[in-house]
Parts: sequence; structure tokens; C-alpha cells
Amino acid sequence: MTFIKNIYAWVVIARSNFASSAGSWLSLALWGFIFLCFCGGLIRTLVAGRDLKKTKPLSMPAPDRDESQHAAESLSEAIRINSVTGNKEGIGQMNDFLRTRYPGVFEHLNLMPSPKGSLLLRWRGPRDGSRLPVMFCGHLDVVPAGEGWQENPFSGRTDADGYIIGRGAIDCKNVVIGLFEAVDSLIKEGYTPSRDIYLSFGHDEETGGAEGAAKMAESFERRGVRFEAIIDEGGYITTDHFGRTGFPAALIGLGEKGCSYFKITAEAAAGHSSVPPRHTAVGVLAEAICRIEAAPPKARLLDAIDEHIRLSMPAMRFFQRFAVSNLPFSEPLMFRIFRNNPSVNALFRTTLACTQVKGSDTPNVLPGRAECIVSARILQGDTPESIKKYIESLTDDLSCTVESVLEIPASDIADTKSEAYKTIATVIGDVFPGVACIPGIQPITTDSRHYGKLCDNIFKFMPFVLGSELYRGMHGAGERIHKDSLAVGVDLYKRLIKAF
Repeated sequence: MTFIKNIYAWVVIARSNFASSAGSWLSLALWGFIFLCFCGGLIRTLVAGRDLKKTKPLSMPAPDRDESQHAAESLSEAIRINSVTGNKEGIGQMNDFLRTRYPGVFEHLNLMPSPKGSLLLRWRGPRDGSRLPVMFCGHLDVVPAGEGWQENPFSGRTDADGYIIGRGAIDCKNVVIGLFEAVDSLIKEGYTPSRDIYLSFGHDEETGGAEGAAKMAESFERRGVRFEAIIDEGGYITTDHFGRTGFPAALIGLGEKGCSYFKITAEAAAGHSSVPPRHTAVGVLAEAICRIEAAPPKARLLDAIDEHIRLSMPAMRFFQRFAVSNLPFSEPLMFRIFRNNPSVNALFRTTLACTQVKGSDTPNVLPGRAECIVSARILQGDTPESIKKYIESLTDDLSCTVESVLEIPASDIADTKSEAYKTIATVIGDVFPGVACIPGIQPITTDSRHYGKLCDNIFKFMPFVLGSELYRGMHGAGERIHKDSLAVGVDLYKRLIKAF
């Protein structure tokens, strides 16, 4: 865009130095050039939309009835265990359930030392050590039930449509059960992996994983263990990418944004609300919040996100496709078009959201201080320190302070050209021919971030088929997964283990 503006400025200056007739020809040439650019952009947009006609609704493979039923029953029983983070009894029950449900897994795999509540299993391959191991991750804990449930959130009930309902159905007891079912099935088939396969399940992922995955990562680091690939929860197989029904896609996370919390504290005179000062602590805090919301960090396009949106073009509406298909010239237009789409806008920038707010506990008392938490999801290229400075620059003339509460930097980004990524894409293509594998960066954090020093290619992908509405139900009321989707996930986990 800067290049085009410079050309236009040169034309304006040049025209002023010509006679009026020459200036008219110059204007005609300029408008002709603009018209040709527009036509070229239009053609690129139409070509990008052609692939939409080639897509078909996802065709689910027919699962083995007995294996499907066993997996569904296993997930139902797992959901019935209240393993909310911090509930030591519930976490212990999850450990006991897995040992009882899958005795063959615990007989054939080595139970490795791990923090109490977590599980770490090693399936030994050839002892020559010629190939680096691969690790599959999940977690045993879940978030609290929350409000809005129409039934017991730990019922594990299967409804008439085949959906298994309850907290953890998607995050992430489906992953835990899917992996155990896959390994158990492979053992019964007499399969032996071609390299070491690790299964890692933390017990405190929902609160950061400091006592689970982080401790296991430290143990691996002390022993000098590195991994070819690590696959954790995150991306999934969607039936309606970008909200386009009939456009399925496998969304594979290459990394995750950082997560930091900053506390803003505003101070002013306390007293009775009948004689307020011109600016109260709450008013100063409100001004700070308004500034933060009005001036989000600058948008930019990372290489991984550029690939994500280009592969997503066939699922986009016309004007979205126009902006994406004509990059890099249309980059500002693209940022503007997607700024009201929260899920896409979050791919382009560090996001700031004000969450917890605290003021006076009494309606007629002015608080001497008011506080709020700013939740920052930090895009690669930014750091917790740089975002803290940015918030301070927005509020430096207000009587408030900014302090860090939590600082988790953004992860590294895995390579789509790596053999590990190609393996995942090939397995998906074997089960779902023609389905696009679309890499990206996810805004949420997972346990796998603790393993960043141990592996260059960490992927966030759970091989379950979910509509976007179901995926958004994660952590919400009515969390559920279809038993056929669970069965497909088990099959894909089996194929992934074999492929590696």
C-alpha cells in the first residue's frame, strides 16, 4: 500500500509540471493502471473461490461397532469422575480407573516416574536408539462445571443422537480415552512401535501445569531426552471451517500464543459517594480500560498465519477472499475486514481483554483504589515485557500502575515442511481424502508448551471431528462429543502411532 501511495504522489507532482493536456493523459494512464489492478485482483479472487466447488461435506468412515461401543463406555465412565483441577481424590480416581480399564496397557508399557496425579507411560521400540521418540499428550483434570447446565455435568450420559455429554468430553478426556483405546487395540493386534512412544497426562493443565507437565519436562531435560514430535490437544477436524457448511478442514496448531496477566491499579481519594472528587478511582480505571480497548496492539501477518488464511480462502466470503488473495498489497484491507471477527482478528495481533474488576464493596463508598486484570494473549514477536510497556504507554498520564501477575511467552512455531507434519497430514488424508490440512497458531495454552526445549516440532491436534459450535462448547455448559467422532479419533491415533 505504501508503494502505491508513493506512485500516486509521484504522479501528482509530475502532473503539476506538465501542461494540462499532458496532465490529462497522465491521469488517464493512472486510472487505467488502477482499473487493471482491480481487474487483476478480481480475477485472483474468483480463481481462489473455484476450489470451494471441489469441496464436499465430510464423509465419516464406518467405525468398528465393538471398538466404538467400548470407547464410548470408557469416556462415559471417565466423565463421571469429578477430576476438577485440585481435586486430589478425583484425580486419583482417574488414575485408578485407567489402570483398571486398560490393564494390558499398563502391563506392556513402562510406567515412568511422574508427579503424583500425573501419568507418564513409555512404549519401548527397538533398543538401538536410532530414532527419536514421539510423545502424545493430554491431561486428566478438567475445569469446574460452571453455570448453565441442564443436567448433571458429570453424568457421562449418551443421548438419543449418540452424543456423550459431560465436563471433559472435549477437554480433554476424549484425548485421554482415545489414546488409551488406540494403544490397547494395537497391543491386542500384536503391534510393536518402530520407536519409543510416550504418553504424557498432566494433572493440573487447567491451572498452568506447573506441578504436572512442567515437572515431567524437567525430568526429561535432566536425562537428555529429546523428541522427534509431540502431539497435544488443540486443533481438530472441523466440518464447517470459517463457518462455511460443507467445507471441512483439519486444523493443526503449529504453536500457541503466550498468556500474561497484568493488574492495573488506579488510586484516588476515598470517601462518601455524596461528595465525589472530579475523578474517582473507578473513573480513572474506566478511562484506562477504554484506552486499552480503543488501541489494540498493531496487527501483523506471521508466515504461519499467512499460510493459514491462504489455505482457508475457498471457505471465505467474497470480500474476505478479495483481501486475502491480493496480499501483500491488500494487507491493511484484510486487517480491517477481519477486525470484527474475534477468532480471525486474534490471529493477527496480541489481544488485550479486561476481565476481573474490583472496586468498592459498598454502594455509597468511594474506593481508594480500583483494580482490574488485563488478560493478554501474546502473538509471536511480542513479549510479556513489551506488552507491559505498551499498556503503560497508554495509561502513563493516569494515576494508575501496571504490574505483571503472570508471564507466559509465546511458543516457538513448528515447521510445516518437517517430516513429522507431513506424517500427520498423510494420515489425515488417508482417512479423509481431499480434506485440507490447515496450519495455524492457537490462542490458548496447553501442557505441551513446557516441552519446548525438548522438541522442535510440537503440534496441537486432536483427531476428532467437531463442528465449530461443538468446539466452542469447550468449558461451557452442555460440553459433548459424538461417539462416532470418538471412534474416528481412536482410529486416527492408531494410524498416527503406526505412521511414526
